[in-house]
Amino acid sequence: MSSTVTHHGHQQPGWRGDLPSILFLATLLLNTVLIAATSSPWLHALLALPHALFLAGCQEAKHMAVHRTFLSHHGANDAIGVVCAALFGVNFIAYRYFHLRHHRATCTNADPEGRLYLLSWKTRWIWLLAPLEVPWVAYHQNRVGWKMVPPSRYWQRTMALAWMVTFIAAIGVGAWQSAAVRQSLLWAYVVPATVLSWFDFVLTQAEHYGVPVTATTRRQDPGAITQDILLPPGLGWMTLHRSLHRVHHCYPSARWHHAPRLLRADPTAAPMTYLAFVRRWMAEGPRLWRPLETIPVVANVDTPRAEGGQSS
Repeated sequence: MSSTVTHHGHQQPGWRGDLPSILFLATLLLNTVLIAATSSPWLHALLALPHALFLAGCQEAKHMAVHRTFLSHHGANDAIGVVCAALFGVNFIAYRYFHLRHHRATCTNADPEGRLYLLSWKTRWIWLLAPLEVPWVAYHQNRVGWKMVPPSRYWQRTMALAWMVTFIAAIGVGAWQSAAVRQSLLWAYVVPATVLSWFDFVLTQAEHYGVPVTATTRRQDPGAITQDILLPPGLGWMTLHRSLHRVHHCYPSARWHHAPRLLRADPTAAPMTYLAFVRRWMAEGPRLWRPLETIPVVANVDTPRAEGGQSS
């Protein structure tokens, strides 16, 4: 199986292909309701741990929505993307163009992710600061991606921003007025998001770990510059197989629930376990970025059809 061919055959159209995504959203909602309904500290702690993985799934739902593969209906897909992005302070429309530029220029000097890794600390202690990196990454993605949105999509960008501000304001007012809301916010978001940041830090470090940055403007073979991390099956489902990043780069149009099958069918795949990568990372240090030239800011780049199977 070629690692460079965009895979369209596994994108199952219609509501049947949406069922795994709908089941994920229903499970996420159920766990959130249970956290809000209980008053037991033990149950809060017990429910908060899987909720951290569900928030990782929300991160991946945002990611899949960029490629319009989370739900088959474009409006519903983008609405989920806007909501999930807002959970992490990200403008979904700005992120869409930021991320699609990353796909087109992965590990080159035109890759917008490079600006993040240019500023990475060399120390391994940076892992402990992962909760602080979440707002920093959101700020960077918003700032860089904002300029990439073409004029025809400005209104969508503004609407996504308005939703995010309204959402944050509503949560803030609720937390100010009600101790019950503050408790629910603590156990349904603050604690899980903190745990998620430490867990997800490893996955983001692994994505293109150890890959040299090139000055070429040609797309590189995604299979050669991207890493898959294996998680136990249950954890993989809860995170929407977020760790199978190589599969995603090779088949950006595939639905998230097809990723394990695509991995098994690829004879060139060489996934690592989570702990195996942690050992490598501890030995070799953080992923850094040493560009050969100044990274250009690419503005007004329209969504490439090849990345998500759809135009924006």
